[in-house]
Amino acid sequence: MLEFDFNEPLNEEPDGTFITIGQMQFFLNRRNGKRLFKEGSEEFLEYYNLCRVYNLVSEIMEDDPDSSIMYWDPKKGIVSMGFPSKGTVALALAGMEPSIMEIIEDEDEDWGDGLSYNG
Repeated sequence: MLEFDFNEPLNEEPDGTFITIGQMQFFLNRRNGKRLFKEGSEEFLEYYNLCRVYNLVSEIMEDDPDSSIMYWDPKKGIVSMGFPSKGTVALALAGMEPSIMEIIEDEDEDWGDGLSYNG
């Protein structure tokens, strides 16, 4: 039996972002998850990129807890995050390929950008 850590990166992109083994297993366990993965569906690609964002922001927050906020919104059933539009997180996201800044939503004066995932 293979042993692995569910938080271990499964695939790392050239920009240093990654999806973990646990995140991939979570997707594969979804209804039609294996089929969606094999087809390279838009749903899988969105999930893959949002995992990359989540992991990048989590790592930044470990070093600088004030760099952003991330929370589970139980009413909406989504993970949401916010960060200053000129801060560390925004700069890191701007460097991701493909451009993650295209999925950023909810502009605000102080915490300029935000993003949410309904998964």
